[in-house]
Amino acid sequence: MNQDEVRSLQIESEFCLDQGFELISYGDGKVVIACEVLPRHSNTRGNAHGGVLAALLDTAMGLAVRHEGSVENLGTASLTVNYIRPARGRIAAHASLQRCGRTLAFCEAHARTSSDEIVATASAVFSIARDGRK
Repeated sequence: MNQDEVRSLQIESEFCLDQGFELISYGDGKVVIACEVLPRHSNTRGNAHGGVLAALLDTAMGLAVRHEGSVENLGTASLTVNYIRPARGRIAAHASLQRCGRTLAFCEAHARTSSDEIVATASAVFSIARDGRK
């Protein structure tokens, strides 16, 4: 991936776009994306479904790996999500790349409400391919 492609980091997954995920900011191995929790994202109590939070956190961490610059393809090898409290409204996932090796990348993230409460934390390991290897 060249520098122009790094500058134009964007959410490309149809699934993520359908959920309303938005790229807010990125730089220095960090990415922030956000989503408004809608009724279709909610559980029976009206809170964000855990799957939506997991997808938001996973996507933010995956983008942090992509932002590293030389990753052609990646897949989530391991994802751990810790749900801290119920979430509603606008949720932002803040991800940071911890280490990117030859074949594995390690990330951490947390999700916050618009009132800055942490609602979930996550860590992930991504399997990565460089130089066109899929």
